[in-house]
Amino acid sequence: FGNPVNIRDAALVSLLSKYGPDAVFLQEAHPHWHESETLQEGLRSLGYRMSMPDLGSNTLNYTPVLFREDRFIETDNLFLLYSGPNDYTSKSVSGTKLTDRETGSHIAVFSTHFYFAQNDEGNLARCSNARELVSCFDRFCSDTEAEFCGGDYNCPLYSPPFDILRAGGIETASLLAENKVNFIRTHHANPHYDAETGRYSAAAVSQKDNADSIDHITARGNKTAIKEYLDSRGLEKM
Repeated sequence: FGNPVNIRDAALVSLLSKYGPDAVFLQEAHPHWHESETLQEGLRSLGYRMSMPDLGSNTLNYTPVLFREDRFIETDNLFLLYSGPNDYTSKSVSGTKLTDRETGSHIAVFSTHFYFAQNDEGNLARCSNARELVSCFDRFCSDTEAEFCGGDYNCPLYSPPFDILRAGGIETASLLAENKVNFIRTHHANPHYDAETGRYSAAAVSQKDNADSIDHITARGNKTAIKEYLDSRGLEKM
């Protein structure tokens, strides 16, 4: 929403430095983020590279994917701006195809953001988004051993868009995982920025459970085995 990046960039670098994920899915990457030293230099200093697919006529990728350059070689990528309602041309999917430098295995990683409006138009748009995402999986993943997509789907697990994803073989990692948590905090209010102090106050913690979550990691279930799906509390125990 145009909020200052330099208040939040250190937190992002700290988070990635602490946990070192192989891939990172970003949404709402406002122009301020793309212009920031954090995205340009800070994350690269941690070993991350941003996939840079051809955006066509679009001017900005609001859903970029980051991956660890020391582990993976990027062999292909894609970008699709979703059709239908699309505020700020921010509702899209980005994908990268990665080869593990050590094992030679191939994985596909996507980042996405579905349309937000909670009304009939929004529901139809998210169903369209889901069909287009399945199409991306189908045409991009013929030679991959594992396929993941993280993002803001703006809808819960049991909704028409997820019926479309499941029909295409895509399921949430939270349900596929052998070891999982059932309390996922992904449905909450936006944090409030106080210009006088230059700080954000945290949004109230959601009390919704996994069935009500709107942000998800998904995977093509017939190709990908999920060992653990953890929230921040589970990560702290690792």
